[in-house]
Amino acid sequence: MAKTRAAQKTPLPANPRRAARVHRRSKLSTTVAAENYSFLENLVSTGRTDSIAGAVDLAIERFRLAENRRRLERATAAYFDGLTRQAQAEEDSLASHLHDSAGGVDFDLEA
Repeated sequence: MAKTRAAQKTPLPANPRRAARVHRRSKLSTTVAAENYSFLENLVSTGRTDSIAGAVDLAIERFRLAENRRRLERATAAYFDGLTRQAQAEEDSLASHLHDSAGGVDFDLEA
């Protein structure tokens, strides 16, 4: 009779997003302004991330999100600026109806 070994359990990572990033990291060696390094150190010391590399990733992620929002805002403005009067009237009507129908929705889940 063969002895069976108990399956070894792999501990779950504390932060699954970080664990996913670890496998696709690239080496970066650079210098930064002293105030930027202090900012990165502060992210680590306040527990928002666990390393300077993580702080750099976090800062870049935030910057990318802000850039994506700016691009979306510009594209949205360009869309509305390019509408005909009739299309603008339709958009205004849709917005008004959506506003009226969403009036009773508790988006903050406070009720």
